[in-house]
Amino acid sequence: MKRAGRITVSRSEAGFTLVEMLIALAIFAVIAGGALALLRFSVDAELASRHRTDRIAEDRRFLAVWTADLAQATPRTARDETGTAQPALDAPGAGTGGLLLRLTRSGWANVDGAPRPSLEKVEYRWQGGKLLRAGYPFPDGAAADPATAVLDAATVPALRFRTRDGLWHTSWQPERDTELPVAIEITLPRSGGRALRIVSLVGVNYQ
Repeated sequence: MKRAGRITVSRSEAGFTLVEMLIALAIFAVIAGGALALLRFSVDAELASRHRTDRIAEDRRFLAVWTADLAQATPRTARDETGTAQPALDAPGAGTGGLLLRLTRSGWANVDGAPRPSLEKVEYRWQGGKLLRAGYPFPDGAAADPATAVLDAATVPALRFRTRDGLWHTSWQPERDTELPVAIEITLPRSGGRALRIVSLVGVNYQ
C-alpha cells in the first residue's frame, strides 16, 4: 500500500495568530488614540482662537460706538415722556433701573430723510450681564427704541468722570444741567479675562 503523503502548510499561509492580532489591535488603538487627541487639540485651538477673535472684534465695535457717542455729546438738556427735565449728561448709576449713562449727541446721520433732528438722545444700561445701548427718535418726549447689546459685561461697569480741574470723580454731580465732563473712564469686568478700561473725551466740539 502506498502511504499517504503528508501535507504541510507554511507559516505564511496559516494567517495571524491570536497573539499577533491582539498586538496589531493594540498598536492600532494607540495610533488612533493619538490621532484623536491631536484632532481634539486642533479643534480646541481653533475654537479658542475664534472666540478670542470674536471678542477683539466686539471690543473694537463697542469702542467705536462709545467714543463716537461721547465725543459728539452736546450740552443740551432733554425731557422724558412725562416732560421732566433731564441734564445734558445723566449718570445715576446702574442701580437706578440699570441706567448707566444718558446723553444727547450730534452728528446723527439722516440718510433716508426722516422727519427728525440731527441730535440723538442715547442711553447705556447694564442688564443680565450685557451692556445695552438704546437710542431715542427725538430728544424730547419720546420713548427709547429697543435696546441692542453692544458688549458682554460680567458685572456692573464702573464709571469715573474727569472735570475741568483735572480731578476724577466716581459720580457725576454737575453744578449746571448743561455741564459736561472733560472725559469719562469706563471699566468693564470681563469673564475669564482682564477688565477692559477705556478713557474717552466728552463733547470735543464743545469744550
